[in-house]
Amino acid sequence: MKQLNNTIGITGGIGAGKSVVSRVLRCNGFVVYDCDYEAKAIMRNNLGVKLSLIEKLGNDIYSKDGELNRGRLAQMLFSNDNVRTFVNSVVHQAVREDIENRRKNIRGDFFIESAIIVTGGIATFCNQIWIVTAPLRERLERVMKRDKTSLEAVQKRIDAQQHELSLLDSNKTVMLENDNKTPLLSQILKMTDKLIQQQIYSISC
Repeated sequence: MKQLNNTIGITGGIGAGKSVVSRVLRCNGFVVYDCDYEAKAIMRNNLGVKLSLIEKLGNDIYSKDGELNRGRLAQMLFSNDNVRTFVNSVVHQAVREDIENRRKNIRGDFFIESAIIVTGGIATFCNQIWIVTAPLRERLERVMKRDKTSLEAVQKRIDAQQHELSLLDSNKTVMLENDNKTPLLSQILKMTDKLIQQQIYSISC
């Protein structure tokens, strides 16, 4: 039987602990594609994406050194729905293509971390999606401390993400509770043990 290669999404609201789960997986030898990090790299290095952004947003969206003007981009994204739709379309497409290319060269299970796993078009790649959850109060405190921002600002970001999470297919999802009660590490290891057993079974058949 052909070896089974799973693609597993990692998602959850801001401050829930997606990056913690990803770090644990990397430490245990798994490949994790961080969509946020890779999207930034794509906007910096992908010539096709850069040309599309320059054509739509103007030459000053990049500096003379080729660095993305993030402040100007953020201002345009928040002030113009058409710009936001355009940029998301270009970048999300490039990210999906990059994921496809990376997956071809990975033997074994492949994880994708994304806060916008449905609207970013990532969920369709995934056999399974892990949703990292945490109590609201802890999430608020984590993000306020991490981002040095106000309670109101964090709450707005959390509220904006609720629709994204509501779009997930419940048949694909598994919950990981990051509530400081049930150890998160033991939950992750339990899930990865299942994946390893699947690999062993598929090879032995």
